[in-house]
Amino acid sequence: MDALPRGSRITFKQAKPNPLFQGWLEELHKEAVENNSNFELVVKEALTALSKYPLPLQSGTECAILKGFDKKLCAYLDKRLEVHNYNKNLLTNNSSPKSSDTETYDLDSPIRIDCEPKSPIITNSHSPVKTNLSEPCNSNSLSPVNINLSSDNQENAQSSASGSSKAKATKKKQRGVYKPAFRSGSYAILVGLLEHFNQNPDSPALKKEDLIDIAQKHSEESFTRPKPESFYTAWSNMTRLVTKGLVNKRKNGRKIEYFLTDEGISKAQELLKEYANTPTANDIIFNGASPQRRSPDMEVDIVIDRPIVREATKSPVPVLQSLDAIEMPPGSFDVILLIDKCETSGLSNKHDPTVGQFKKYPDLKHEYRSLKVGDFTWVAQHKTNKDQELVLPYVVERKRMDDLGSSIKDGRFHEQKFRLRKSGLKNVIYLVENYGSNKHVGLPIQSLMQALQNTRVQDNFKVHETDSLKNSARFLAMMTKRLTIEYKDKHLKGYNREPQGDDLMTFSFLNQASKKTKPLTVTETFIKLLLQLKGASVEKALAITEVYKTPHSLIEAYENCSQKEGEFLLANLKYGDLSRNVGPTVSKSVYHLFSNINLA
Repeated sequence: MDALPRGSRITFKQAKPNPLFQGWLEELHKEAVENNSNFELVVKEALTALSKYPLPLQSGTECAILKGFDKKLCAYLDKRLEVHNYNKNLLTNNSSPKSSDTETYDLDSPIRIDCEPKSPIITNSHSPVKTNLSEPCNSNSLSPVNINLSSDNQENAQSSASGSSKAKATKKKQRGVYKPAFRSGSYAILVGLLEHFNQNPDSPALKKEDLIDIAQKHSEESFTRPKPESFYTAWSNMTRLVTKGLVNKRKNGRKIEYFLTDEGISKAQELLKEYANTPTANDIIFNGASPQRRSPDMEVDIVIDRPIVREATKSPVPVLQSLDAIEMPPGSFDVILLIDKCETSGLSNKHDPTVGQFKKYPDLKHEYRSLKVGDFTWVAQHKTNKDQELVLPYVVERKRMDDLGSSIKDGRFHEQKFRLRKSGLKNVIYLVENYGSNKHVGLPIQSLMQALQNTRVQDNFKVHETDSLKNSARFLAMMTKRLTIEYKDKHLKGYNREPQGDDLMTFSFLNQASKKTKPLTVTETFIKLLLQLKGASVEKALAITEVYKTPHSLIEAYENCSQKEGEFLLANLKYGDLSRNVGPTVSKSVYHLFSNINLA
């Protein structure tokens, strides 16, 4: 070996600093690949991080510093390490031979780890481990490890090994029984292909796009849009269906087509029969079905449901004079949910997730229009004269958590609340939709929660939280049903002007009066200016401008006050239904903003 130059730096790096952990993860990854498990990517990420780490780790818990290691995976390594050390200690304690019939010890002999009392896991320190990462292992559940020292026990060991093999075979057979959950992605694909097969027995295969169109209405999950912080859509279940032998695929030109196997047809028919009386969300909301079972006299056969969606009328709406009243007797109108077009990626996009969610409610009367204020509202539309529409006093502003954080930072949050308050609709609902685990939403989650509480308490808006777009659509469908019941026996009356008392306003007036580009009055500009101050809510700004219509009138009042009087000039003004005080903090902020302005 050639001598190194003096002062050279010698670097020593182990080829495999953690051979045990790396070997166990490789076995786990191999098993995940064979079983087509969802944990394949998780284990692969952890294995890659571990192989690059240059230092030895003493326990599975220490692996938590590496990428891809969650609590369950760390607990799994700790359990295997505990078993490995247990065997090693037994070998050390019994290493001295006492008689001629003493046999050598085999570290590969079977041991038993019970992560759950009802589902024991057979493993050893070097062989692949069959485990369920969905449930964390309990370190207290380690069972004694039986190592047979005498030849008399070999028969028992063989019997135990035989029983273990039978248990594995039984478990493998049970894994082969696959049953998709109701309205899951797998269920929707099977039912959609069966529906197409029944209608077109001579050409049962479908391309991906056509299959998604048919299957989407049978699923609660989106086939095109993954869940937050996930790469999986309902279409991801296709791989499992092909692996299970329920669906086959073939190439037709450049496109791949999918069709049911004989086993897949039987499985789809079995699912339809089993879930025939299980109601969908549409049945529960609109048809009065029980959440558990659908009424027996309802149709069970597959029917292609088409939602009642009407585009905005192309013909110009006749301009009404403010004194022309629109009256609708009970039973002469329909309650229709209006959805802002900006909530979609375009009505021409047939895979839009928002449109797809509302397609699940074929009994829901809804239309897509351009709304100047809010994201959702409701109108009472005359059944014969479609041009006559009165807006019900409800408006919904939908905010996903990340959008809420962005709107607070750029100032849209207060501006939107101001426009909602000035819309003339009494009931304003903030529909807040969680974004996955709400980790990347622009602001600390505590700040967003505080902003929502201020919206509820100070602005007197109703705040409703949901955990997904699916549940947001369900909430709006339920609201539509409730409003339909509430107004079905009422005589409605409205004008082409701001609502007064129980009167309503027309939809054309609402959109015209709520335009962002319309010229603002001095008072409205004054309100928007006040809303930029910390602690100033819409209600407080309205209370201040009720007394001082313009900044000029407020500055004149300050000129006639001392500094102390000016700082508390607005403190006792009442705002809101509870008649609370504006408070000294906001009053002082307004004073310091306007007191130094010289009118001369």
